[in-house]
Amino acid sequence: MKATAARRKVLAALAAAAVPGVAVLVLAVSSASSAPTAHGSSDPCAASEVARTIGSVSKQMGDYLDSHPETNQALTTVLQQPAGPQSVGLLKSYFEANPKASGDMTGIAQPLTNLSTQCKLPITIPQALG
Repeated sequence: MKATAARRKVLAALAAAAVPGVAVLVLAVSSASSAPTAHGSSDPCAASEVARTIGSVSKQMGDYLDSHPETNQALTTVLQQPAGPQSVGLLKSYFEANPKASGDMTGIAQPLTNLSTQCKLPITIPQALG
């Protein structure tokens, strides 16, 4: 059960980091957050902070993939497939066969996972893969 949850987190973070629809996620903050209007960075759910978190996770994920060419190639191949159950299945298979990569990427994605929970952002694999 733990491995499945970890894979879901990695898949969600990868999808959110890799899909160009991040702007939609940032715009969703205003409707998904019950926090009052944001003023500067004092609100972790402000669009600016969401954008920073997504950017930071994306940068770290890119750096990780650059330093792990086998994982980079496998995920590049998956991202070039049509979105849907088959591509998600390929990701799951890769991470089941490579638990270290799964764990590493789950750790990198943790700030995005925390933000999603804290700000009640609707980050799901189907939404991210569009």
